[in-house]
Amino acid sequence: MENENTKKKVPFKDTMAGPTVILLIICLVISAALAITYQVTKPKIDQINKETADAARMAVLPKADKFTETDGKLPDGVTEYYVADNGAGEVATCQYKSFGGTITVMVGMDSDGKITGVQVTDHDDTPGVGTKAMDSSYLKKQYVGVTETEKAANIRNDSKIDQVTGATVSSNAIYQCVNEALDAYQSLGGAK
Repeated sequence: MENENTKKKVPFKDTMAGPTVILLIICLVISAALAITYQVTKPKIDQINKETADAARMAVLPKADKFTETDGKLPDGVTEYYVADNGAGEVATCQYKSFGGTITVMVGMDSDGKITGVQVTDHDDTPGVGTKAMDSSYLKKQYVGVTETEKAANIRNDSKIDQVTGATVSSNAIYQCVNEALDAYQSLGGAK
């Protein structure tokens, strides 16, 4: 007969706690590696995002050199508001409910309050028909040169703006974003 003193010792890895401890160690090592990777790459990702946003701002306000973000309370619908450092104008980023979700539109306005460019930077609308209202040539034809005094309360009442057939919700969302940008230009005092 075998007594307790002669029983074979079971290695820790073969006990019930063994795999749990091993998985815990693996999780800790992987979590640490992810945290270190995040800390190393975050500054580069932030720099790339800033450069991409500045390039989009330059596209809608080409005469600007660089931008400074406006501090303070922004009007409803406006998520970001930048002033060109050289006084060329301002750029507002606005959001409005569209067909597929929220649409984000960047609007450039010169120092006289005229629109210099409109660009859709993010949307969830259906590709094809819904995105025709986001075409750069359409946006340029419809909005470049428009001022605060020329806008109407609704795209359906504005004889200067043509809605894209089959994309009326998207057309209206862009139109509302442009109106929000023009309102922000007026309420924030125009280009400084």
